[in-house]
Parts: sequence; C-alpha cells; structure tokens
Amino acid sequence: MGLARTSITALAGALIVASAGQAAGASPAAADACPATTDQWQAVDLGVIGRALDINDQGQIAGWATNAAGRSQAMIWDDGQVIDVGTLGGPTSSASAIDEDGRVVGNSYTADSKGHGFLWHNGTMEDLGNFGALTFPRDVSQGVIVGDYVGLQPDGTRRTHAFVIRNGVKTDLHVVAGSGASDVNKAGQIAGTHRRTETVGLPADQQTQRAFLWENGAVTELGTLGGIWSQASGLNNHGHVVGQSALGADGVLQAGFVWSRETGMRSIEDGDGLAWPAAINDNGVIVGTHACDAAGGAAHPAVWTDPVHAPVRLPDPAGGSGTAANAINTNGEIVGTAMYPSNQQHAVLWRPNAAG
Repeated sequence: MGLARTSITALAGALIVASAGQAAGASPAAADACPATTDQWQAVDLGVIGRALDINDQGQIAGWATNAAGRSQAMIWDDGQVIDVGTLGGPTSSASAIDEDGRVVGNSYTADSKGHGFLWHNGTMEDLGNFGALTFPRDVSQGVIVGDYVGLQPDGTRRTHAFVIRNGVKTDLHVVAGSGASDVNKAGQIAGTHRRTETVGLPADQQTQRAFLWENGAVTELGTLGGIWSQASGLNNHGHVVGQSALGADGVLQAGFVWSRETGMRSIEDGDGLAWPAAINDNGVIVGTHACDAAGGAAHPAVWTDPVHAPVRLPDPAGGSGTAANAINTNGEIVGTAMYPSNQQHAVLWRPNAAG
C-alpha cells in the first residue's frame, strides 16, 4: 500500500541509534530506559504462524502464514476471513504489500522452481515474470508496482536494480549502481535506496548508499544525518520518507529519520536506544521497532506520534512478545510480528482503542 509499509532492502542492513523524549499519552522516557507501553492500542493475534507485512485503509492485511506442510503461503486477512492467495505452481509464496483496491504483490516459486513476482487481484494471480535471477515486488499503489530485481552484469557479477511496473510495462529506474525501490504512493513517487559504487559488502566506514525519492524520471538524493550513508524504508502520500542514516564518518552510529521537501532530513526522537522506523502514514505517525539501549537489548514494536516525541511501546499480545511493527494505515491500525515461547512467529494486528 505505498503510504505505510515496511520493506527489506538488500543494499544495507544496519542497526540504528537514536535519541529520547516524551511521547504523547505516555510517561516520560528517561535516557537508557525502555519507552512506556501505550494503552492506546490493543494487540490481536491473527492466529497463524507467520507475518503480517502490510495493511490498507479498509483494514485488509497482507503477509504470509505457515501451511500444514510447514511452508509459507501468501495470505490476506479481510474482516475475519483468511484468504489463501495460492502460488504460481510451486510450493511457497509470500505477500509483501496490498493497495487500497485489494491488489496484492509478492513472490512465489513456479512449478519449475523459479522465484517470480506476482500480482493477485479478485482471486486471480498474475505471474510478473522474472527480470533477472530474482525479482522482489515490494509495494503496490493503484496498480503501480515497485521493487527490485537481481541482474547479471557482463563481467558475471550481480547487481540489484530498482524497477516499476505501470500498466503492464516494466521499467528499470536506472538509478546509479545497485538500487532497490521500497515504496510507491498515489502520486507515483517512489522511495528507495541506491549505492554510489558497484562494490558490495563494504565495512561500515566505506558504505555509500543513499536514500532517494524518484518522481517523473528525476531522482532526488535525500542526504544523510551527517554520516556517510542513508536508506529509505517507508513513504506516505505526502511524499514524506522514513528510514535510517549514519551519524558520522565511521558509519556505525545511526539514527532514524523522516524527510520532506519542506524540512529536508530530520532525526526522530528516540532516547539512547536502537530504532528501526519502518513506515509512516498520512497523519505523520511512524511505526517500527525499538530496542531499549544502544547495547541492543530486546526489540519491541514502537510508535512515534510525530518526529519530535519519543516512541511508545505497543502492548504484547497475550502469551507473546511483540518484536516488530511493519505497517500502519490512515486509521491507525498497525500490523507486525510477535514471538511466542515455542519460538514461533505470529502475525499481529494492533487496533486503536476507542477511548484512545
């Protein structure tokens, strides 16, 4: 759903260090202390082993669940019903995003064990083919699909390319070096991350990736918070982007950010812990994951009511421990993941309380 979802980019994976303040409706969060647990949301276990990755404004949820054979299957949760999206003929599939019209994108194996992207709508699954070795649709909005694929270069190396599919036409965004597109909004703006060099696997002090916003063929680099790299993870319909950025030349210290054309890149308040902002809705509410201290304690799903207030922790579902918030819709409904004592991962929905 372009406006609020998380994505997984192959370009960089890094922990984030941020700063602390006070969240609306919660008691102050002292430095090196966990955020207070909010009572403004109620956790609902969706009843499956799996993950909830996206939610649209109708409350339809996309993700995956483990089937009886122990394999992942793309799923939609819709008003109490669980819809099995199916596969492209292979044993597994996973849904990554859903738009306001109920279109779902994701990945599936084919009968000949090839990993392809798919578009599902009204019970029909369309094979999006395979740009290169692997194709990963990340988001969809009004039928426009974005993601990244792995392409083989003339020298035998592999490069990740950001792509868009509009009206059935597949287009490489031709962003510098390796790139991935994480989100698309109703205006057709695309958020993503690209490398400035071809080299992959560099140490932290040599990473060169930058978050970008693509619009009508023009690429705007979003800069950094003073460090050497940044990466985008979420986008809303106002063109506001959230993600992570290094704070210094060593590339190790990091913070969550929110970017807009009006203000540029700003860090979000977050104590002395670790934060992963994943998505932002049209009201400016940010969701993601937060660990209580810079040493990297247990991670919990978190909400930022705005960039200048510290996060609040979402409540755990009964018997479980929330670990990540992946997406939020305009109504404030949040989806994510919780772990249970059996080490099973469950899909979770957090509903706003009526009194909240």
